[in-house]
Amino acid sequence: MKGLSLIVVIPTYNRKYILEKCLNALFNQTCSKSDYEIIVIDDGSTDGTKEVVASMINSSPCKIRYFEKKHKGPAAARNVGIKNAEGEIILFIGDDIIATPTLLEEHYKWHRQYPDDNVAIVGFVTWSPEIKITPFMKWLENGGPQFHFWQIKDKIEIDEPKYFYTANLSLKRKFLLENNGFFVEDFPYAACEDIELGYRLKKIGMILKFNKNATGYHFHPINLNKYCRRMLYAGSSLVILSNKLPESFSADTPKTSLIKKIVKYPYPIIIKLMSFLDYYLGISFYSWYGKITDYYKYEGIKRAKTNIFERGF
Repeated sequence: MKGLSLIVVIPTYNRKYILEKCLNALFNQTCSKSDYEIIVIDDGSTDGTKEVVASMINSSPCKIRYFEKKHKGPAAARNVGIKNAEGEIILFIGDDIIATPTLLEEHYKWHRQYPDDNVAIVGFVTWSPEIKITPFMKWLENGGPQFHFWQIKDKIEIDEPKYFYTANLSLKRKFLLENNGFFVEDFPYAACEDIELGYRLKKIGMILKFNKNATGYHFHPINLNKYCRRMLYAGSSLVILSNKLPESFSADTPKTSLIKKIVKYPYPIIIKLMSFLDYYLGISFYSWYGKITDYYKYEGIKRAKTNIFERGF
C-alpha cells in the first residue's frame, strides 16, 4: 500500500466501550499505519463517546478524524464519512466489528486484484469468540435474518446486492462520488439503508465480490427479547425500502395467525423466559425463532404504516 489509500468509516452511537475495542483492533493491522485513516462519525452519542475517541486520537498509531453530528441514524453518519474521505478506497465497518489483523490488507489486496472502479468487496462477519454464543445467536447467522453468509459459502462474485453489508464492505471512492453513492437518510435505523444503496449501485453496474478472508468479529451479544425490538425497526425500514424499490421489495403483511395469540408487544413474559433458557441453559427454540421474529417484523410494518413510530412505543 502506497500513500493514504484506505479510509475506514465508522458510524457510532452510544457504544463507547465497544467502539474502543473496534479502534484498538484497527490499530493492530498488518498493513502500514501510514497507509490508512479512520473516520469516526459520532451520531449524537450521550455516553461519553467523544471523550473516549479524543483520548485515543492522542495515542493512535494511525490518523483518526472525528465528526460529531445530531442523531439521525447510520445512513446520515456514513454520508459524513463519504464526504470527508480523501483516500482511494472507502471501507465501511460497524462500531461493533472487531477487525482481524489482516482485514484491511485483505480489502486492499482484492481492490488491487480487481481494479475496476465498479468492484465492491464484502468481507466475512461472524460472532466474536470473546462473547457467549447462544442457540439463538447461532440461528441468527445460520438461517436467521442477520447476515446470510451461509448462502454465499465459497462464492466470489455475488449476483444479489442484498449482501451489501456495511458491517464490513469496501468500495472505490471514485465510483461512489461519480454515481451519487450516498445513503438515503430517510432510514432512521440500522436496517435496510445499506441494501437500498446496494440495489441502486447494482443497477448502474456495481460488481459485488465476497472475500471470506477479510474477517470481522461481531461483538454484539443479543437475545431473542432484544432482537424482537430490532425487528420492529426492521419492519419500519422495510416500508421505506419498499417505497423506494417497489419492484424488488414488498411491505405486505400476512393474515393474523396463531402466533399473534401467543406473543404480543411489548416484551411478553414467554419471550423473556425463552431468552433466559436460551442463554443460561442453552435450550434451543429453533422452530419458534423465525415465527416470532417474523411476527415482530410485521408488527413493525403495521406500526410504520400507521405512523405509530412517531409517537414512540
